[in-house]
Amino acid sequence: MEVINLTHRDKQLSQIPHIMAVGFFDGVHLGHQELLKHAKELARKQNILFTAMTFSPHPDEVLKGDKNRKYLMSLSQKIKKMESIGVDKLFVMEFDYTFASLLPAEFIQKYIVNSNTKHVVVGFDFTFGFKAQGNTTYLQKESEKLGFGLSVIPKKTYLQEKISSTLVRGLIQEGNVDLVPYYLGSNYEVSVHVLQYKINGNIIVHPSEKSIFPSPGSYLVKVKHGTKTLNGKFHQFSNSRGDNTLELNEPVHEFRDDCSIEFVSRVKFTESLSV
Repeated sequence: MEVINLTHRDKQLSQIPHIMAVGFFDGVHLGHQELLKHAKELARKQNILFTAMTFSPHPDEVLKGDKNRKYLMSLSQKIKKMESIGVDKLFVMEFDYTFASLLPAEFIQKYIVNSNTKHVVVGFDFTFGFKAQGNTTYLQKESEKLGFGLSVIPKKTYLQEKISSTLVRGLIQEGNVDLVPYYLGSNYEVSVHVLQYKINGNIIVHPSEKSIFPSPGSYLVKVKHGTKTLNGKFHQFSNSRGDNTLELNEPVHEFRDDCSIEFVSRVKFTESLSV
């Protein structure tokens, strides 16, 4: 998969015909996956490129000044997920005030019509352009007028609840990590920095790239370290130090590099853990 970083100064996305899925795609949950798979099927049927456009940072960081915003996925994780789904080319658009000020018609002309985008795939609640003035109704009208295809993917639900990044974020923050696979299609995974490897084998870690940690408690986890996947427990403390301790089921002599943690389920908090 080719990754292309863009700014508003770039005149077009591509000269090659392509079908493009558009969205922020935080977590790439099951709703996002359905949208992306639909775009992939269309591209394969027409034998043209399957592309996706995402944004960095999240619009709220720019427009609402939400610099403390946490994400279900880092950009690097999102890129890996997009590649696993089969995206041929990923456009990562820098979201800044200039990009946000584009009128809906300007967005369509620059990134769809002038970029040889044959078909666009978006979610039912997709908005775009200055002050989110563009929506799927407007996009449908313009697609008919300008001659590009459009697919609007309806909301996907589980137990009558709309699957959304906000819902998944709430589950994680409440510690309900065992429910997350019903919405993400996989366990919640976070990249961490290794801060300290203790003599007793416990590892002090810290989340990287604005990731979310679940609420204080203990969790069964799978730890991906290099080529190995190890089972263990993760202990999130509510003390002032903010220590997050990883306890592996098997001894590891050296654990210096960063790793990723998959949260499987919550267990009873271990008060007696030595840190």
